[in-house]
Amino acid sequence: MKAILYCLHCNEETEHTITYEDGMIKSIRCEKCGTELEINKENLKKNYAEDFIERILTKPQRMTKELEEDIGFFLFSLPVRIITKPYRILEEVKEDIKKSKIKNRDTK
Repeated sequence: MKAILYCLHCNEETEHTITYEDGMIKSIRCEKCGTELEINKENLKKNYAEDFIERILTKPQRMTKELEEDIGFFLFSLPVRIITKPYRILEEVKEDIKKSKIKNRDTK
C-alpha cells in the first residue's frame, strides 16, 4: 500500500510503501531515501503489552471496517479521534508501565 507519511530522515512528507503480512503491518519504507522500518512483532511483545501492539498493528483494518460500515459516523468522529488519540495512548502506556512496575515489585 502507498501512503504519504512524514519521514524523519528526509524531514518532509514523502511517499512510503507499507507492507502487510497476515493483515498486519510488516514494514514501512520511504520511497525517497529508502529508510525502512521493519515491525518485528516478537520483539515488540517483549517490551509492550501484547494486546496494545495487536491493536496498533490491526488499526488500518479496523478503520477500514468502520468506514465501510458507517461512513457518516466515521467521518464525523474522525477529527475528535485524531485530536484525542495521542492523549488516550499516553494514558494507556502510563497504565501499562504502572502495571509492569507492580508486577516486577511483586516478583522480587
